Amino acid sequence: MSFVSHLEHEYDRVKTRVDGLLARVDLAWKKLSNQLDAEQLQALVNLLQRAHDQAQYAIIHGELPPGQAPVPWELAHGLSLLHLGNAARLPQTEAELQTQVMKDGTLLGCRQWELLDLRWSEALLNWIENLRNHAPFGTTPALIEMADDVLLDMAGDWGTGYFDSASAAQRVAELMLQDKPDYTIHLGDVYYAGTGSEEGADLKNWPQGTQASFSLNSNHEMYSGAHGYFAEIDALFPKQQSTSYFALFNTHWLIVGLDSAYAADEMSLYMDGNLAPAQQQWLQDLVASKGQGRKIMLLSHHQGLDITGQTQTALYQQVVAALGRAPDYWYWGHLHNGICYAPQGGMYGRCIGHGAIPYGPTREVKGNPRVQWSETLSADDPDYPQRVRNGYVRVTLQGATITEAFVGENGAVSWPLA
Repeated sequence: MSFVSHLEHEYDRVKTRVDGLLARVDLAWKKLSNQLDAEQLQALVNLLQRAHDQAQYAIIHGELPPGQAPVPWELAHGLSLLHLGNAARLPQTEAELQTQVMKDGTLLGCRQWELLDLRWSEALLNWIENLRNHAPFGTTPALIEMADDVLLDMAGDWGTGYFDSASAAQRVAELMLQDKPDYTIHLGDVYYAGTGSEEGADLKNWPQGTQASFSLNSNHEMYSGAHGYFAEIDALFPKQQSTSYFALFNTHWLIVGLDSAYAADEMSLYMDGNLAPAQQQWLQDLVASKGQGRKIMLLSHHQGLDITGQTQTALYQQVVAALGRAPDYWYWGHLHNGICYAPQGGMYGRCIGHGAIPYGPTREVKGNPRVQWSETLSADDPDYPQRVRNGYVRVTLQGATITEAFVGENGAVSWPLA
């Protein structure tokens, strides 16, 4: 398919939205201009321009510019492809149109869920519209006592919905249901912007645990001000008590689910996890009352370590300050990878952001001694030939013993290796 025919096809898919998007962008930008001071508005313009510049560079080179921290430029580039704002350079040749796998495993291409997918424009637009319009933050977190033997199934970044006839999201959900877990937990991200309609459509088939299910807040839910997210946890996750953080405990374990998105920097598109002071205090009080003599398992959307496992994030520092130590296990999403890190500082870090979004092998962690395993096995997907397996993690707690299994979308255990 030529670039022109591809772009025409993509325009046909979003044609009914284009005129509405143009009008919404104009209205939202005018409203935002009245809400931000000149310095804030300029910072926003600079962020969008930087996003466009990175997109242009990546299209040509297949990677981000050397030495630059990544910004979520797929959102800004989505608007550029609709000819909104400063248009980034479009792919010009058949070779440039071909999907490339970036070093972090992200698929750089124009198909659905890839970085140049036109539909990301909806995420950026919702962010602009809701930058000063957030849902109220729930403050009645659940504290639930579990049995000493318990089965947990968890997946991150699962909220694509069943976007094709055999989507990874559907296969992952079916496998989790077969496990009959006591608890299931989604670590956040419903695409494209966590709107009410997307939450309702994409989370309605979330596999429910026999005891309870939970869902964490994320950057994508925050793009629409978390209005859809909080409505959805009321509808599908009643045990959360209208609150985006919670805790489970038994004789040996304290499991803590955190909201790392609500207090994140909105001008950085909520990309870096952060805890508000009230949640930090809740975590500190929780550990004081329930943490003594128990192992701690932490769950969040944002990561505690960078993708290489070499750098601790600001969220890591906040968590350790509140706990008084590193958690024993920490599962996060956000990065669309399946990665197990070698223990460091007493903590086993795990990235399980590979629930549904197509991604490729992560060259950035290859040969890294801090990484015990990352998913590299092909999904054998003719629509996304570079894609490796999506999946979830099955965690069995038997007394003080924990057993992990990273399960691929085909039902095979990817890690630990047999």
